Amino acid sequence: MKTSHFDVKVTEEALAAFAALSGDYNPLHTDASFAASTVYRRRVLHGAFAAGLLSRMAGMHLPGERCLLHGMRLKFIAPMIPPLTLRVDGCVERETDTVGDVTVTVTDAETGRRYVEGSYSFGYHEASAEPSGETSASCTEPGERAGGEDIILITGATGGLGSALRDIYGARAFAISRNDEIDTDKGWASILNRLGDRRVSAAIHCGWPTPDNSKLIRLPNLTEALSAGLCAPLSQAIALASILAEKGAPNASLVLVGSTWSRSGRHLWRSPIYSLGKALMPTLAQVLGMELSGHQTRCVAVSFDNLAGGMNAQMSSAQRLANMDRSPWGELMDMSQAAESIRWLIDHPTNFISGATLELSGGAIP
Repeated sequence: MKTSHFDVKVTEEALAAFAALSGDYNPLHTDASFAASTVYRRRVLHGAFAAGLLSRMAGMHLPGERCLLHGMRLKFIAPMIPPLTLRVDGCVERETDTVGDVTVTVTDAETGRRYVEGSYSFGYHEASAEPSGETSASCTEPGERAGGEDIILITGATGGLGSALRDIYGARAFAISRNDEIDTDKGWASILNRLGDRRVSAAIHCGWPTPDNSKLIRLPNLTEALSAGLCAPLSQAIALASILAEKGAPNASLVLVGSTWSRSGRHLWRSPIYSLGKALMPTLAQVLGMELSGHQTRCVAVSFDNLAGGMNAQMSSAQRLANMDRSPWGELMDMSQAAESIRWLIDHPTNFISGATLELSGGAIP
């Protein structure tokens, strides 16, 4: 397992420089008199400073030079009050030829006090093979694969589950991003053109926007939030079904990834728009299963409980133990196990499972 670390000395001058660079002059960071009236007593380093440390870890260490940062998550444990020396530790949790996930902790180099827990996902950028600017006829589009094998379409291919699926399917995996806009006529036609004569044996919809923890009645722009967090991923799922109807191989399957966040219970509706979207997966599987039956294609929803990794990478040790205690197996399903479950489902097609929702929780109690 690859690891790396570095130390950073943070002075009060560095705090002031970051305020000037970011334009964040909140008095908690910049006004010593104001800060003295708070529980912190002294000026507190910007939380976003930690984001820069994760960026340094990605760009200079893990993976380094060819890094293309895809996303980042931060959890603030304690305030950072200069002057202090920070130790930044990184560990590669998953890495393939194309993507990876890294967890990072930021602690006090002297006392070991933990300030920040974070993670990021990355890919790799490639140097141009044609310095003159000309495009080689042998070049392929992102996600396109050579050869005549049936293709596996995967949305959310840079996430934890998507990365595990790409590991399994290798050259057959065809990544689809939100930028492909397959729910538009232009984007849909572009994907069909890139597929060429190849058939699609399965499509797996595991791409979803990062959950928004805002309460529905507190959203500043409800229409925009619903469009991004609910309508867009559902439109993408329906577009995948359209592609299967057009290019699906015999006995092709569409798998919609759901979540127990769609039910009441321990989640307490902390991500309501995400929960609403996932709650629609069982009904959508039934509707699409009916429509795809005329094309000898089926649709199944698979609902997972807490998975180790991905959006759950920020679970504290206490949360992880609590969820492990809910499982009769005493463990959490990891991304590789979840991906293998989906592969098993695709490899064992049956018409009578179409429209069903399978809950793969291992018998965990609610």
